Amino acid sequence: MKCLILSENSNGVWPHLHFRSMGSYELRNRLEAKGHTATIIEWFTKWNKKQLKSIIEAYGPDVIATSTPFHTQDLNYLRDILKWARDTYPDIKIIHGGSRQYDDDYGGLIDVFFLGRSMEIFDAWLDQKDLEQYTIQTEPLVLINHQFDEFIDNPVLPTLKDEDFISPKDILGFELGVGCKFNCSFCNYELRNSKITNLADPKALHNYFLEAYEKYGVTNFFASDDTINETDTKLEILAEAMRGLPYHPQITAFARLDLVTSKPKQLKLLEEINFRSLFFGIESFNPEASKLIRKKSGIGDNIETLRKVKESCDTYTVGGIILGLNGDSEESIRSSTELIVSERLLSSIQYYPLSITKPEGQYDPYFASDIDKDPESFDYKIIEVSQAHHGNKQLPVYVWESDWTDFKEMSVLQETLHNEIESDIESLNHLEYAGMYALNQYAPAYSPKAREQLKSQCYAYSDAMKSTYIKQKIASI
Repeated sequence: MKCLILSENSNGVWPHLHFRSMGSYELRNRLEAKGHTATIIEWFTKWNKKQLKSIIEAYGPDVIATSTPFHTQDLNYLRDILKWARDTYPDIKIIHGGSRQYDDDYGGLIDVFFLGRSMEIFDAWLDQKDLEQYTIQTEPLVLINHQFDEFIDNPVLPTLKDEDFISPKDILGFELGVGCKFNCSFCNYELRNSKITNLADPKALHNYFLEAYEKYGVTNFFASDDTINETDTKLEILAEAMRGLPYHPQITAFARLDLVTSKPKQLKLLEEINFRSLFFGIESFNPEASKLIRKKSGIGDNIETLRKVKESCDTYTVGGIILGLNGDSEESIRSSTELIVSERLLSSIQYYPLSITKPEGQYDPYFASDIDKDPESFDYKIIEVSQAHHGNKQLPVYVWESDWTDFKEMSVLQETLHNEIESDIESLNHLEYAGMYALNQYAPAYSPKAREQLKSQCYAYSDAMKSTYIKQKIASI
């Protein structure tokens, strides 16, 4: 079987980024392990449709696999391409994976939707096994693994090939472990509350870093783990893998600040690894609010931790703050903000009103947070159901109120806070920063105008890189 993998992992979210697609690389690995052949077409929204048709004709795939890790919106770009492929090659199989939603509008175009982490399901599909245990819809076929087995799946470490035309400014991914052992009440990560059983081999990860550098000149990476520091062991594996390399890998990742505070060993590991950027899911500095979401964040110890991180690490640090948590207050949010900004303890602050999403339709309850499933038990009263974009669909979102605030008030506060601090602190998230750094284009930007100019500049550089890739890929096929 020949499989053409069409991947887009940045366009709809951060079009100036150029992260390579881990899911597509793992898909190719699994196909080749079973004797099939596959090639990857990255950033398909940057290809014109004539080019894509020519590639399909030249490659002659039995299967077209579409991958959109962030959402399904980018699939719209392929709609007429997929219809043409279906009409021209009636026996071709078209499948989609990477996202958490499916779209009934693609019935007749896409044969199978794989929702969430689907390696085990994909293997079963390849081997033509019974898929009943994974099936939640038959037309189109929608598959999901409601009984994920942490003992089966392994951390993903992509296999790099010359046919991928990797450039020195690309950002490559890896995993240290599968799942997250925590169960934060607001989190909709499907593999939360998991046993972390299979961890990356430090020697294999070391060789991956070495090959990326020596063969392709790559120095920038992202760890896709939901929580990079959930255990000391994860950080120890990463530190071990980096030792003895002829360069220092620049790594971006997601982390928890309260764990750095409660586990003193982690600060030394963070210093040794010296991440390029980190997103700290702080959520709140208010202990009462943190307790309700199953975290242990407090203002005193965690502020001191940020001071130590700033002193010892050359890391772009982003703090995520949820607005509207019960037990919190606007006064508490503002006082912690003022302290952080006055000392520039974080490179950037990202505020988010608490989002409560109704799990129905194209959004399976498997991905819903505990607050999503039962907001009333967390003292949130639903006053209306609004609509929000999830991919190319409008999905119901709860407009809530609590004893001290409501969703609309927190949405206004989000904008207000960002406006108030925009001249004192940056507003880039850690992935945006990592992408700009990899392009050698990053510069501090403390005004909306400066940030827009910076992003526009990065768009141009990123697009030029992708254009070069497209030319190389066309020539090779």
